[in-house]
Amino acid sequence: MDATELLTQAPGERIVTDSPRRRLVSELRGRRPGRVLVFTGRHSADANGGRRFIEQAALEAGRETVRFSDIEAEPAIGTIEKMTALIRQEKPAAVIALGGGSAMDAAKAAYLSAQSGWPLAEHFGVNRYSERCPDAAADRVICIPTTSGTGSEATPYSNIVDPAQQVKKLIAERLIVPELALLVPELTNSMPETVTRATGCDALAHSIEGFLNVRADRANPDADGWALESIRLITENLPRAIADGRDETARRNMCIAATLGGMVIRFKPTGLPHLASYSWFGRLEHGIAVAMLLPGCWRYYLGNPSVAERTMRLAGLFPGRTPEEVIASFRRFLDSVGVPGRLSDCSGITPELLAATAQSGPANRMKLESAPRPVPVEESAQILASILEDTWQGEQSC
Repeated sequence: MDATELLTQAPGERIVTDSPRRRLVSELRGRRPGRVLVFTGRHSADANGGRRFIEQAALEAGRETVRFSDIEAEPAIGTIEKMTALIRQEKPAAVIALGGGSAMDAAKAAYLSAQSGWPLAEHFGVNRYSERCPDAAADRVICIPTTSGTGSEATPYSNIVDPAQQVKKLIAERLIVPELALLVPELTNSMPETVTRATGCDALAHSIEGFLNVRADRANPDADGWALESIRLITENLPRAIADGRDETARRNMCIAATLGGMVIRFKPTGLPHLASYSWFGRLEHGIAVAMLLPGCWRYYLGNPSVAERTMRLAGLFPGRTPEEVIASFRRFLDSVGVPGRLSDCSGITPELLAATAQSGPANRMKLESAPRPVPVEESAQILASILEDTWQGEQSC
């Protein structure tokens, strides 16, 4: 089964790579009466052609569109509340999220809150709505990703910033997995090199973290296969996409890889790299942060013999005769695509921030406990501090 065919294994939603505009037209024609509400970021939808793509499809389907284009790079609670109010006002026939993870996460959260009637804050956590209202159903967002990183088009997750607490909060809710994702690689062509690098590293971290999460192997028997294919596609195509943003094959393969990564973390969640970076928004690109943190966390995971064994299955992609050599090879790949080797070289990261990060583990016990090698809460500050110090000083390649 090739990479495109693997996307058909996504349970409960449709992921479309062939004739996406025609599929969108067909989808909109089949909806109830009403306008189509489109959520985007502030500028990229015009630059990458995404706005035109949707408007042409809507025109052919006989639909009017309404656009909300004030989603910031790190969507905050106040923005979601504005979006929720607009959804309740419009009662749209369809909600489309066009953009990167920020636009998709924001739309997923707002559409859920608009339909549940709950304040947004009550949705933070795991399946809060579906567990309290087991018979509830919800209309779901149509996603058109224009970056190749978060995989939000295939996940039940929405990360939203709480400005009062200066931290990202997570909604994990099965009812927000998008019902339709349209992969349109040409909409990613305008991503600058920095965004291509950061989003590609995010997708790579998703797939590696999920693959290493041996304790979640029973969640879906296909997830490791998705992860391996995603990792292969990224290692082969991210350098090409960075070197030439108009490389059509590289862009298409990165789109597929990112969506496969989203499918992976739906069933095999991320671990310590994501936990440690939750409060770093606005300081360092998320994808760069999790990629830089991964080697140190990975070495901690090797204390679980099953992770060490799983690591060697990646030796064909990151050559090495031992788990440590595989991790060092992964770090050399990051070097090759321009990811900094030391947190001390990243201007937004300070020793004070790292000290606060090390102390923050108990606030996310779920991530500590579900890591491939669990982190005892009482030891979390010491363990996280050690990982962060190693990443501050920089990786030593073999």
